Order: sequence, then C-alpha cells, then structure tokens
Amino acid sequence: MKKKWLGIRVAAGLCAALGWWGLLYPELALTPDTVKVSAQDNDGTVTTRNQEWSFDGTLYLELLNADREQITIRSRLLTELKELFKSFNGS
Repeated sequence: MKKKWLGIRVAAGLCAALGWWGLLYPELALTPDTVKVSAQDNDGTVTTRNQEWSFDGTLYLELLNADREQITIRSRLLTELKELFKSFNGS
C-alpha cells in the first residue's frame, strides 16, 4: 500500500514540476503540438483555424484575456489513462 501512495506522490510531483515550468516559460509550453485554436459556429460546428506560429505572437496574452467559456482544456495523458482504465474495467 505504501508503494502505491509513493507512486501517486511521485507522479503528482512530476506533473507539478512540469506545470511549474509551463508557468515560468509559457512560450515553451504553448507550441503548435500542444495548442489548437478552434472556432465554433452558431450551428455548433467546430473548425480548427490554421495560423502561422511564432514565439513572438500574442497567443499567451489572448489566453490570459479569454473568458472561461472560450477555453477548453484537453489532456492527451488523461485521455489515454481514461481509455486504459476503460479497457481494464470493460466499461
């Protein structure tokens, strides 16, 4: 049981450390691989906008000034873990 909690604490510490660097250096965390800008039409269709990527862009400031409803956060790690648990549990 202690090993399980130790593993959880190590994983949480690793995630916190990676998140900390994302706060200090957002230009390293906001890359074309991690951020996709999408727009939703009135009829509900979502389209991804292609944009030129540069570290000098204003994406970080736009994210800071956006409303809660305008931002959707998805984690590939959490999505993969959810699929893994579904495969083990059969649900």
